[in-house]
Amino acid sequence: MKECSRLKNKSVITITIAVQTVVFILLIGLQNYSYSAQNEEEGYTQQCRNFLNKHSGELKDQSFEKLLGYIGNAQICKIESIYNKLTEEEKSRLKTVLINIEDIEKRLSKEKHERIKESIDVIMPTIENELLKELTKDEIKELDYLLRGKWNDMLKALTQNDIDKAVSYFHHTASDRYRKLFKTLNPDGRKKIGNDLANIQIVEVVKNTAIYKITSKLKDEKSSFQLAFVKDLHGEWVIKSF
Repeated sequence: MKECSRLKNKSVITITIAVQTVVFILLIGLQNYSYSAQNEEEGYTQQCRNFLNKHSGELKDQSFEKLLGYIGNAQICKIESIYNKLTEEEKSRLKTVLINIEDIEKRLSKEKHERIKESIDVIMPTIENELLKELTKDEIKELDYLLRGKWNDMLKALTQNDIDKAVSYFHHTASDRYRKLFKTLNPDGRKKIGNDLANIQIVEVVKNTAIYKITSKLKDEKSSFQLAFVKDLHGEWVIKSF
């Protein structure tokens, strides 16, 4: 009986997530058919502009299903290739929308936050894959500069024993783990990590993941290991692991 109940609950959860995902896709995607776009990027850019024109002020309908649509469209607008096509006025509207969404999210239960994350995690990678383009050498150089800056800022925070600031550079699923790790070290240990892990070299960029090689002498001998950056739900590059 217990096993049947467990399987039944699991099925209900799976169906619920599937329904949420379908609703989410419908809310952010149906308008694609209202215009003809030459390619996916143009289509999603127009979708973003339509969304910003319609919701440039207060988000009046704050039902959970509508909130999923707001968040999904805002995430589409934040995709770099789309965001760069927006005018300054449109970027300002997006900023206002994001603030309004954040205010609504503060009033949501933990369960609803998790449901939103599940829906976003399902649909956004699909959209981003449709828009995926191979980075040029200049784009890789630009990204490398950005990620080195984030890594060095994290290491600097460690050398200053500012653990809260250091873990702010990590993905939300990894921040607690690294917070605990950094707290096990004494100030000299944190400073040693900050000084000895600065030598990184980019290896590859695949979709929304950038892999680096760290070369260090933490144990008085040269060794190397992997550093991974990923894009979070807000489109920001964060540290996933090292």
